[in-house]
Amino acid sequence: MSPPAIEIVVTDIGNHTVNDESTEDGKVWLEAFRAAAEGVPGIRRACYAMSDRDPNIAMHFIDYQSHKQHNTHKDTDFGGSGIAPDLKHIMNPKGTDLYVIYPHTPDRHVLYAPEVHVVFYFGIDDAKFSELAPEWFTSIEKSDSCVGYIWGEIQPPAREDSRGNMRLGKGGVMISGWRSKEEHDRDVNKPRVREAYEAMDAAVKRKDTWGMQVNVMENSGYYHKWRRLTQTNRDNFLLAAGTHSHTL
Repeated sequence: MSPPAIEIVVTDIGNHTVNDESTEDGKVWLEAFRAAAEGVPGIRRACYAMSDRDPNIAMHFIDYQSHKQHNTHKDTDFGGSGIAPDLKHIMNPKGTDLYVIYPHTPDRHVLYAPEVHVVFYFGIDDAKFSELAPEWFTSIEKSDSCVGYIWGEIQPPAREDSRGNMRLGKGGVMISGWRSKEEHDRDVNKPRVREAYEAMDAAVKRKDTWGMQVNVMENSGYYHKWRRLTQTNRDNFLLAAGTHSHTL
């Protein structure tokens, strides 16, 4: 039986205005994800986001019921490519990476969080990773503002690997959800999380971290998009009594 799979894409879109749905780029982009979510067998949700770090980088998360359905979609509709025909004028093939993971959990609520962070690991040393990763995962999971995470190893071969990451060896991806960017930044700078993240350098040849807000198109036609209405400083934000359950 083919396992559930999430396709993760990192792509250079240059100055295309895909996150502005009033522009031609934005309309084409949104329609491509709507059509995928509602029309492609096996897709449960098609998600995209713009990088907080680089305005020219967009990311995709396509949630498939099975890896087999992912492969059928790419081979049949994309001719084996990782880039949708309707988006080839936006996504630069020389700046696109496409990876597939088998998520460790069936839960996808992480993708709906107000802030999502993705950490890629490449060139994993299995022995060192097994030793160091549990503390890293635990430090994230027990952070006050973390709502959960998804982990999966990258399944070779990668359909698109413009940056040559998979030449370094085994890869993995951690997708974590957070209640806000401000609370994420506060929590990951606490000693336990920071030290666990830095310790992972000994277990991998390369790691890469991205932050974003994810837009979700479900196969039911439901469209979820976060929009910030204020620039509230949450440094002194206090939780209601009884809701603060995790400590580092």
